[in-house]
Amino acid sequence: MMSLLAALCALLAVVLAWPVPTRLAVAAWPSRNPRRGIALWQVIGLSGGISAVGSLLLLGFDPLGPRWTLLNLAALAGAAILLTWLLGVLATNTIRIERQLAKQRDAVDLLAWIDLNGVRVLDHPEPAAYCLPGPRPRIVVTHGAIASLGPEELAAVLAHERAHAVGRHELIIQPFVAWESALPFLPPARRATAAVAELVEMLADDHAARETSPRALARALAQVGSDRLPSTNGDAASASVLPRVRRLVQ
Repeated sequence: MMSLLAALCALLAVVLAWPVPTRLAVAAWPSRNPRRGIALWQVIGLSGGISAVGSLLLLGFDPLGPRWTLLNLAALAGAAILLTWLLGVLATNTIRIERQLAKQRDAVDLLAWIDLNGVRVLDHPEPAAYCLPGPRPRIVVTHGAIASLGPEELAAVLAHERAHAVGRHELIIQPFVAWESALPFLPPARRATAAVAELVEMLADDHAARETSPRALARALAQVGSDRLPSTNGDAASASVLPRVRRLVQ
């Protein structure tokens, strides 16, 4: 019985690791409800990990079969190694990304000046706005963005970045970054990270659109360009804004 349950858990882990994320990554409905889309991605990732570890535990603790055979011991050792690997990669990636963000926050504190709303303003001609998240988040905007955006567009961009800071959206993305790092041979892991990152941006877009207007945010995104997202190397990764602009103006 336990062997059958172990096989079913292993099959579920495989399904959740490949075909399910592959199909979900190209589905259209999550962009209409980013919050539910993110929740489903989190359920898939957590369930896949639990199923993989659980299949090995069930194979190791089979009360109906011979106790403590080589297969039992190997299965238990595999469960321990897999669980330690997944949690270890998550912890090390989270620590590394937070250290990178802390260095960037310190650099911004030295190079930028603070306006009346607590926004860090960088003296740079390129239009850009981004959030450096964490326990002490920083909202950063360049002089180029201030010069190129109108008051409503600038307010929309800042509302978007504040949504990232208040919602601690980096904590949503980091487990998927860790999953991609732990399983680099699985293409769906990369697709999952990219899909969740885009949904997080849409979540912040929805907040900013409610505070200002969808068209103002769309105009601002077309001017400012891409957001900064945690990536596998702890740096900022560019996310295309074109699907988000189309979503806002439809």
